[in-house]
Amino acid sequence: MNFTRVYAIVLRHIFLTMHQLERFADMFLFPIFGLLLWGFVSVYIGLNSAGLAAFLMGGMILWVVFERVSTAVGVDFMFDIWEQNLMNVLASPITILEYIGGLVVVAIVKVVVSFLVMLAIAGIFYNFHITTLGVSLVLLWFNLVLFATVLGIFNIAIILRWGHTVGPLTWILPFFLQPFTAVFYPVDILPNVLQKIAWFLPITHVFEGMRFAMTSGKFDSEEFFTGLFFNLVYFVFTVLFFAYMFNLVKRKGTLVKL
Repeated sequence: MNFTRVYAIVLRHIFLTMHQLERFADMFLFPIFGLLLWGFVSVYIGLNSAGLAAFLMGGMILWVVFERVSTAVGVDFMFDIWEQNLMNVLASPITILEYIGGLVVVAIVKVVVSFLVMLAIAGIFYNFHITTLGVSLVLLWFNLVLFATVLGIFNIAIILRWGHTVGPLTWILPFFLQPFTAVFYPVDILPNVLQKIAWFLPITHVFEGMRFAMTSGKFDSEEFFTGLFFNLVYFVFTVLFFAYMFNLVKRKGTLVKL
């Protein structure tokens, strides 16, 4: 992989974000308004239960990290389709691996900016500091971003195969998973059947680990490594799935129709 080419993709999207309102607003609008909404709900709940309020606030911040990365990878790919620029990129010396790598880096840069803004708002408005989790926060972040990247690559693969008409799945899939991932409540709240589904999702272990760290002040290594195991399994599966879909559309000649 040529990292200079990856940097070129990143630089291109940075310039576009600076000059296109819809891209710039997407980086701040949804995270900030989502945090404000759930923040005030948490304040209200906190009048009766401070622990529950912290779980809601922490869950919201970490959920935005996951949702923004997974969505940003697919949306930036869709922008190249909408702007009829995808074939120009693929006709250049940039490989598909470098292109996807650039999209992932752009998504992470965006979410870091959004995350810092949310930390400031949570601290100023609600006196909530998720950074008190320390090293646990970094490890939670790692599993979140890894699964978000997996989901983003999966989104690109199905868009390559079935066209931009399935593009809305980029926004839908993260929220389809949300009820099963125990973002705002423990897994044992779910019915037994749904609990079995939830434990196979890496980010379920992230949110369970967050609540454990907030409650006990300790890092739950079992939740981390279980989430990491599922992440690696899904990552390998998704890369193979993407490679298959990409080769399929090249053989069929449908890539140019995007």
